[in-house]
Parts: sequence; C-alpha cells; structure tokens
Amino acid sequence: MSKTRRVFTIIGAAFAIFGSLVLMLVPDIAFVLIAIGVAFMLTIYGIKYLIYYITHAQHMVGGKWFLLIGLILFDLGSFASMLIDQARAILIIYVAGAHLITAVLNIIRTVGNKKDNNPSWKIDLAQGIGNFTQVVLCLVFINHISIPVYIYCIGCIYTSILMIVSACRKTAIVYVQ
Repeated sequence: MSKTRRVFTIIGAAFAIFGSLVLMLVPDIAFVLIAIGVAFMLTIYGIKYLIYYITHAQHMVGGKWFLLIGLILFDLGSFASMLIDQARAILIIYVAGAHLITAVLNIIRTVGNKKDNNPSWKIDLAQGIGNFTQVVLCLVFINHISIPVYIYCIGCIYTSILMIVSACRKTAIVYVQ
C-alpha cells in the first residue's frame, strides 16, 4: 500500500468513525440514513464494476465475472432503494444478509491467506467475526428499531479501526532474485 493510499484510508476511516458517532445520537433518523447509504453504495459499486467490465474486463479471461458482480450489486442497490420506505424489519434482514455475505467472504479469504502464510489473515478473521456477530445481534434485536442502528454503528467503528490498523502495518517487500 502506498503512502498516499494509507493516508486516504486513515482519513476515510476517521470520517466513518465520526459519522457513526453522529448517527448513534439520532437513531430514528439514522435508520433511514443507513438504509439510503447502503442502497447508494451498492448501486455505485455495481455501476463501477459495470464500467470496469465495459472498458477493460470484457477482453480479459474471466472478465464476465465483473459483469455478473456488477449486475448483482446494481440490482441489490436498486432493490434496497425501493425498501427504504417499507417495513424496517425487512430492511434489517436485508442489511443483515449483506453483512452475512461479507462475513462469509472474509472467512473464506482468511482460509486462503492462512494457507499462503500471509500475516493479514488475522485482520480478515477479525472482520469476518465482527460482521457475523453484527448479523446475529441484528436478528436477535429485530423488533427494536434503535438497537440495530447502534449495532450497525459499532460495527462500522470496529471495521474502521481495523482499516486504520491495516493501513499502519508495514507491507512486506518481496525481492525477486
């Protein structure tokens, strides 16, 4: 990771921590803001993958995966934007499902990094466990509207702290002889 990338990662994580603390102060409004944020980010990531497919990946081996991921993320973002004014329990389940997928992917990445003796497997495992814990707690307290907001904000703070730790860690330099 370059020095500028490290600085931007730390600044982004600091903004995420600040935003989470602000959202914890107003849980009634925060629920709608979190839903809008999740829908917006999924849509943006979907568009980003689709643009990458159109400009680069269609000529690559396995490039259709970028098209598939882009379409799925765009569809999930569009669907989440339609759920914003619906029942909050449905939206909590939807956000919990997204975090469950993230947790499973982090744990799969952990297994691969551990096999390769990569020292970053510990951070991936911590993120996976944190996301899985967030899913379980959101589903346990699904009837209370403000508690999932607090859980989501604490999870965001936790992930931001892990991003700062990852950005401050030295990168191993591999010399090829």
